[in-house]
Order: sequence, then C-alpha cells, then structure tokens
Amino acid sequence: MNTIAAETRKMNPPGKAPGKLVATDEATTESIGKEERRKIDEHWRAIIKKFFLLVLRRILPELADDVDRSRKIVFLEKELEELTVYIDGPKQIPDILARVPTTSGRDVWLILHVEIQGPGGGDLPERLFFYNSSLRVTYLKDYGDTSDAVSCAILTAKRPAAEEERYLRESYGNRMLYEYPTLKIWELDSDDLESSGNPFDWALYAGKCALESGRNDRVKLDYLKGLIEKLDSKGWTHDEKVALFRFMDALLHPKSPEMQKAYDEFREQRKKEGKIVLLSVVEERAQKRGEKMGKTKQKLAVASKMLDRGEPHEKILDYAEISRKQLDELIKARQN
Repeated sequence: MNTIAAETRKMNPPGKAPGKLVATDEATTESIGKEERRKIDEHWRAIIKKFFLLVLRRILPELADDVDRSRKIVFLEKELEELTVYIDGPKQIPDILARVPTTSGRDVWLILHVEIQGPGGGDLPERLFFYNSSLRVTYLKDYGDTSDAVSCAILTAKRPAAEEERYLRESYGNRMLYEYPTLKIWELDSDDLESSGNPFDWALYAGKCALESGRNDRVKLDYLKGLIEKLDSKGWTHDEKVALFRFMDALLHPKSPEMQKAYDEFREQRKKEGKIVLLSVVEERAQKRGEKMGKTKQKLAVASKMLDRGEPHEKILDYAEISRKQLDELIKARQN
C-alpha cells in the first residue's frame, strides 16, 4: 500500500480567518509573470464558456451525452468565489464552476480547472480534492436536485515529475483516495486537433503550439501565422472564428518589437490580398476608444459654436450632451 511521504499542510496563513483550507502557489513570481498568467487564465475561461458543450464533448464525453439540452447550463460565479482554498500561500480558486442539467432531471456541478503555470504551481491533486470536497460540504447537502459534483483539469504545461496524479492520504488505518480526469495538451495529436470539426479542439491546438514555442517569439509568430491562414478554411461562423482568433492571438502574440513588426506586415499583406483580418481584443478596445473620442470631439465642436452665438450654458449642456466639467474646460481653453 502506497503512503504519502509529505504531510498534507492545512495551516492558515497570517491574517486569514481560521477554518479556511490552504494551497501552495508561486509566492516569488514576478508581477509581470502573474499578470500575464492572469490574462491567459481569462482567455481560457472565455473560450471554455463560449464552446462549453463542445468542451464537454472533448473532456467528459459521458457527461456530454447526458446533458439535457432543453435546460440551460449555468455558470456559478458567486459559488465559485466561495470555493477559495489556501495551502501555505495566496488564495486559489478553480476556473469554472458550472451547473449542468442532465436527462435524469438532476444537475451535476462541474469544477473545471485550467492549470497554466507548469512546475511550481502547487500540489494540483490536493487543490482539486479541496475544491471538490469544499463544494460538497458547502452546497450539495442543501440541493436535493443535484446528483453529484465532479472535477476535471486541463493541463497546458507539464507538472513536476514528483507530483502525484491523484490525491492520497493514509493514516492509522484510514485511507482517502481522490482521482479525477485530466486532459494533457502535450499528449494530444496536432494533426487530429487541426483537422477536427470541434472549435474547442482548435483552441487546444493553439494551446499546444504555445507550449511547444516556449519563449521563442519567432516560433510563436510562425505558429500564429499558420493558424490564422488555416482558420480561413474552417466552416465555423464568423463569431466563432473571432473568438478563436482572439484566443490564439492572446497565447501566441509576439512580444519583441522585431516580431511584432513582422506580425503587422503579415496582417497588412492579408488586407492587400483581400483576406479577412480579424481584430484582437486589444485592437477592438482601442478602436472603441477612438470612436468614443471622435464622438466627444464632435460634441465639443457643437458646444463651441453655441458659445460663439452666446447661447446659455444650460442650453449648450442639453443640446451638445456634454458634462458641466467638459463645458468649463472648453471655456477655459478658448480663453487661453
């Protein structure tokens, strides 16, 4: 019988309320690295929610077969936040908590976690055990229409070699074993992902490309250009293609000025060839800011003309639809 050598640590960190469960994390990680991982986490959550039924088809096909399509899947944001656990470090929560209706008439609560940080991210099996047991203790005893709570992990980078792929605790005749399914991106076949008709497989393909390219911006750009060209031939909707483009752009966008310039040149060439050039999240936000600034400029121009005619300030505010502060700043600027 196997025995876990290291004791499971449940110490409350300083300043934390007693009774909270505790899990390790990279406390020494640079802030830039944390911010980058946070953004990648957000993109994974967005793409999973976008293609959720297709995600189930890939990771939990048995549950996908049991889904009651006549009822809505609900993403439980409030309950997700309450699954926070601590193990000798900062708080950690899973990425997705979904209430999935099944044909039995009861619901399954699914905890789905995407592990992106690779080595040093803390004991993953221990965290998933605490997520699942915390959910059961906190909620399932109060919901008679819920049949079970299940978990699944998507691993986008290899875990430490010494880390178990299950949670096991044994002590004085007691034995607690928790196992869960995992999807390891590096084990997936690239050709199968590329040729698949499942859009989420394309997202997994982008994730595998990001893993294989590492920190090499040139390789990232080559992968990204290839993905963009191949995405054109897919028979998915425009909305689906936009979501996938933004996901793979987030994972593979080059950071070096040289490769960013090469990427811009590639996109310009696509425009010249009459091909569709989709906007990234950053570009769309910048475009919206520009449109907003343009509208504000037009409103201030109207207000300026009304000031020239000596119109009352209240009338200007009403007609130009600007704020009192904007009008005051405009008057001050005209006086200088």
